[in-house]
Amino acid sequence: PRSHVVFLKTHKTGGSSVVNLLSRYGESRQLRFALPHRYQFGYPSPFRAEHVRGFRPGGGKFDILCHHMRFDLGEVQKVMPNDSFYFSIVRDPGTLGESAFSYFRAAAPAFRNSPSLDAFLDSPSRFFQPGIRGNHYARNLQWFDFGLPDPVDPKEIPGILEKLERVFPLVLLAENFDESLVLLRDRLCWPRHSVDVFPHNSRGRPQKISPAQIRRLRAWNSLDWALYSHFNRSFWREAEKFGISRLRREVAEIRRRREFLAGRCLRGGGPVPAQAIPDGNLRPFQPPGGGKILGFALQEGLGKEERELCRRMALPELPYKDLLERGQFGAKNG
Repeated sequence: PRSHVVFLKTHKTGGSSVVNLLSRYGESRQLRFALPHRYQFGYPSPFRAEHVRGFRPGGGKFDILCHHMRFDLGEVQKVMPNDSFYFSIVRDPGTLGESAFSYFRAAAPAFRNSPSLDAFLDSPSRFFQPGIRGNHYARNLQWFDFGLPDPVDPKEIPGILEKLERVFPLVLLAENFDESLVLLRDRLCWPRHSVDVFPHNSRGRPQKISPAQIRRLRAWNSLDWALYSHFNRSFWREAEKFGISRLRREVAEIRRRREFLAGRCLRGGGPVPAQAIPDGNLRPFQPPGGGKILGFALQEGLGKEERELCRRMALPELPYKDLLERGQFGAKNG
């Protein structure tokens, strides 16, 4: 099993669910997490080794790095061992753009100043000014999170992406999340139950998006579309190597286990609105002015061991990070 793992958590791609399973795996094996001083590694500035709590030049390396950052390979290598496995997750910008518009409405002036997504897409340059704080959320957000150059000569894009693939031998797809979990588990040589996960940070009643909006979002986020298209192809090459029929069988098993665990663990058998969650620690962060983010309420009457498993699976990213921090640095530092 691989115990040195770097996950580049990109925004609005399902990354919070991946962070949950990495947190549970690492915590259960007492691995050492590279943790930010707050909840992100100096984002949106590029990652720096000194953003990691407890980092000392020449000191010991960490086992797992998985919280939000803008990627910088040289700086990450200062805190992570040379044999670390790097992976990330991407999403079609045609749907990610709508999700970002809802979630980052308050944070991105380009979105905040636009009365609606359609108005924004009718004339993005009317609302968007590059370099304004927060506007990185409004265009090519995944390209930004990967720390790639912008602006860029279109002729250079294929070479940039090929080089990136050498750093990230596996990039998951948000649209094929369960298939992604199968390939990830195989590459990490982790046990099957290690990829049991509930869908974190889902939205209540996401807005329906039209084919025309999808086309315009892909065109506006053309660097993200190039990035996504490249890693979509690399993902299915990995899937072919793994074996498509084997992949389908393992996906079906993951879904059976998730349904069973949701029935055992969760009130209502799935995500619920935050106000329906009595335990404050299980309520997910709600972005100012954004769509309502769902979380999980635990069933009553669970035994101690089962309750602990269910609670870890339901725990949102921010309180889980606090929990990991207390485990590594002591209660006073939580």
